[in-house]
Amino acid sequence: MNKRILWKKIKQRGPILWSNTDCGSRMAGYSGEYDKDGNFIIDKSFGWFPATYFIRSYPGSQLNPYESLSALRPCGSKKNPHEFEALIYDEDEGAYDDWEVSEVRHPLKWQTEREFLEAKHAKDI
Repeated sequence: MNKRILWKKIKQRGPILWSNTDCGSRMAGYSGEYDKDGNFIIDKSFGWFPATYFIRSYPGSQLNPYESLSALRPCGSKKNPHEFEALIYDEDEGAYDDWEVSEVRHPLKWQTEREFLEAKHAKDI
């Protein structure tokens, strides 16, 4: 498949998740400061952040158990459709860490975030 067609399909599918994604950690939403009554202060918002998930480790894994990751979202281009980025959340510190860029081989074989959430919702019913 040529790279232009692959990039178009990747963008249509949206964010993808690892096959060993376990469960959600943080819901998507705005991050920022709250007043003493627990109300969100819009003017002190840090911006919109994606949901994060815990990834089950496996033998030989380098995964940090105190981090959760967002779904991998496409950040490549028509020339490099295999580039994806994920946001790291440090569960110990209670803060977003940084974006990590990865190259994903065969991204069309990965489950989408939407598929994962639909399957999880079906199990919960």
